[in-house]
This record gives sequence, structure tokens and C-alpha cells, in this order.
Amino acid sequence: MKKTGPITEITLENAGRFVLYEICPGILFAFNEVYTSVLPKMPQETDDCLCTINYAANGTCGLYSSRGKYIYLRAGELMISSEQAAHSFEYPVSSYYGIEIFIMREALENSELLSFFKIDIEQMLYACLPGSCTTVIAENINLFRNTIQDIMTLYEKKILDLSLLRLHTFYILRMLTAGVARFRSGYKGALSKSQVNMAKQAERLLASNLMNRETIANIASDMRISATSLKNYFRAVYGQNISEYLKGKRIDEAKKLLTETNLSILEIANRVGFESQSKFTAMFHAALGLTPTEFRRNSYNAK
Repeated sequence: MKKTGPITEITLENAGRFVLYEICPGILFAFNEVYTSVLPKMPQETDDCLCTINYAANGTCGLYSSRGKYIYLRAGELMISSEQAAHSFEYPVSSYYGIEIFIMREALENSELLSFFKIDIEQMLYACLPGSCTTVIAENINLFRNTIQDIMTLYEKKILDLSLLRLHTFYILRMLTAGVARFRSGYKGALSKSQVNMAKQAERLLASNLMNRETIANIASDMRISATSLKNYFRAVYGQNISEYLKGKRIDEAKKLLTETNLSILEIANRVGFESQSKFTAMFHAALGLTPTEFRRNSYNAK
């Protein structure tokens, strides 16, 4: 862990990198980069934490709640939660990038600065987490989506300073205090452990051998559930429907084979699940803007 003034950087070898900024007493902002499948709760997640606000830019993040359900945050979604993860967070694709705002009890006492921006933490919590709701996912964040994207762009370009981050953070909290976002319960569509395991089993069967012609209908039948249910579980866990997910896997494997082997284009097409070289080439070109031959040539030239 490296601390420089109000900025703390935590690096976990082969697991993730977290950069935390103290916005003001009681409010922390974090950039979360994860490249593993499971992480324990962050040290900041204590009884002093009133809620966390998470936005996923890439990947999916699963919170295993105290109610024994998995709630998944998918790319492009924002989640607000006042409950602690039961023990850990999981990242099904072992790759995640997002931002997180921690609201601590101390923020309730920091009324002068927050009042200047007309931010009322108690009012915000009441607006976002009404009644017995403990975790919600926003259905409409259009009024501050650009602000979130600006924060991430400034961070990636290494031109983000604390004053800019404070302004952007206060804008998000002000919008939430004003109740401009619509939310649904995070438990709507939450999965049980057995449902998550079904999705993961389907992923292993489909992605471990891309030449395999196994169908989701057959897999669902073996699990004694409907294909529709299995597709819904899969999308909740992996953030994509099955065809989109497998397309990404095929592209990644094809890129690896094109750069690391001398296999012909047809052989590579077969290995990633295509009987036709032309269909493989069309899919590859649509995804990357290059034919497989052009991609291989560029890779050789770059060496």
C-alpha cells in the first residue's frame, strides 16, 4: 500500500489495483481494476460505511449478500448498496474496471462543505434506498453518465487532480440527492448459488472447447431447467448473452492462434468453431476491421 497525502494506492499482485482518493471527511472515491475471479471485502467496508456507489465500466462484479443471493453489476450499470458483502466479491470473467464511492458515517457530520453543494446524505439515502431496500441498480443515470465517463477519461489520461475529482463527485451526489435517477431492487433478478453454478457450468462446457457443437438447449435439458432460464442466469453472471460471450472467446482464441502458430486460416477457423473459412473471416473482420490474414501480417510486422 502506498499513501501520498489524500491518495492511497493498493496493489494486489496478480489480482488488482485500487486507487483511493479522500474527497472530504467521510467520502472516499476509488478506481478499481481487477484481474482475478474473487476478492475479499475492501478494508473500507466496515460498520462505519453507510453505503457504496459502484459503476461498472467493463466486466461484471458479483456481490454475495447476507441474504444468500448473488447480485451482479454489469458494464454500464450503477449500483447503490447499504449492505456489506457476506464475505467477498466475484468477477466471473476475471477482468473488471469501475469506480466506487464510499459514504462513511463521518460524512453526516461534514455538513458545511456538503451543504454548500446542497448535498444531503440522509436525503440521498432516503431517495435511493427507500423503505427496506438495501441494494438498488439504477435504470436511468443519463443526467450524470457523462460525468462518470469524464472522470474515467481524466484518470486514464493521468490529468485527474483532486479538485476535479471533488467537483465531479459532488455533482454525482447532488444529482442523487435530487432524486434524478430511477432505481430497481438489486434483488430483482438476483441469483441463488445453484443458479450461479449452473451458469458457470454452462460457460465451462461451451468455452473450454470451441470446436464443440454442444447446444444450450442440451445443457439446459441435462440440468433439468428451461433454456430460457439458463440463458437468463448466464447473462446475469457474465453480462452478455451466450452468443456474444462466445463470439468474444472465439475472437480472442483466433488472435492467439494467428500470432503464435503457423496454422492455416481454415485450420484456425475450425478450431474456434467454424466449418467455413468465409464465415470465420466475416466474423473476424466485423469485430476487428481486419481480415485474419491482415491481422497476422500486422502481428508479424510488429515483432
